[in-house]
Amino acid sequence: MEQSSLIDTMLDHRNDLSDVNSVDSTFSIDSGVMATPEIFEHDLRSITTEKLFNELQRVKDDLQSKDSEIRRANEMCENTNREIEDLTASLFETAHSMVEEAKHAQANAEQKLKISNQTIDALSLENSQLKKTVNELKQILNTCRSSFNMSTTNSSIDNILFREFTCWEEKPSMERDSSLFMYRIYNEDISPCLTFPNANLSSRILAAIERNDIVMETCNSKGNMKTCSLMGEFCQCDYHVRLGEDSQWWPLSRLARNRIAAVCDFFTFIRHVQLGLVKSDAQTRFNKIIELRKQMAFARLGL
Repeated sequence: MEQSSLIDTMLDHRNDLSDVNSVDSTFSIDSGVMATPEIFEHDLRSITTEKLFNELQRVKDDLQSKDSEIRRANEMCENTNREIEDLTASLFETAHSMVEEAKHAQANAEQKLKISNQTIDALSLENSQLKKTVNELKQILNTCRSSFNMSTTNSSIDNILFREFTCWEEKPSMERDSSLFMYRIYNEDISPCLTFPNANLSSRILAAIERNDIVMETCNSKGNMKTCSLMGEFCQCDYHVRLGEDSQWWPLSRLARNRIAAVCDFFTFIRHVQLGLVKSDAQTRFNKIIELRKQMAFARLGL
């Protein structure tokens, strides 16, 4: 670019020299004064040198400006490279730290999983042993009950109890003091079976059973830890009971529920006998009552 400008300038100088020669020739002819070639050549050199010097100075200034811009660009490039290197090093450090943390977390998770699996295996083994123990206890209990039933069937009947029962059947009544039969069962079986720490609720439940106005259901939720309304203990309450038209439900433990159910079974059978719905003979009915009294005794003992 600078070379083209320099060439254009020299051409302009030549044109100016031609014009000057033309003017000088005309002037010399008109005025009668003749100019020598050395003067023109000296003037031409002076003009050309000055223009070339000015042009050279301008090019030099441009070069210095370009050099400054190049230095600034180099500095910016160096700063950018330095920032990139710092950022890259920081990213590598962060990534390395994250990898180490991930490895540590994975190791902790694997350790916890191992401990959990060991705990599950131990609990499964303990659960299996408990189930085995429960099955063995059930077999022993069934054997005891079968032996008791056989001894009851084969043994002689208590004539006093049987006479009390036959006397009651002549005028069957559900009242406690209506007969020696009901009075004995209330005192020996029903009252002990329904004796709970919450005496007020116990008496209300007995009255509802006598009226045949009691509802007992299984709770829908599992793992329901509550305070048993009759026992007064915080335990697993999978049952609840409602008395009459009362909308309140009372939570019950399994032990309390079994005791109430045993008494309800006795009153249900007695009502059927009272209504004449049981068609078996007197001894069979009496044996069934003895069986129901035994169930109330077992329920009271938690068996």
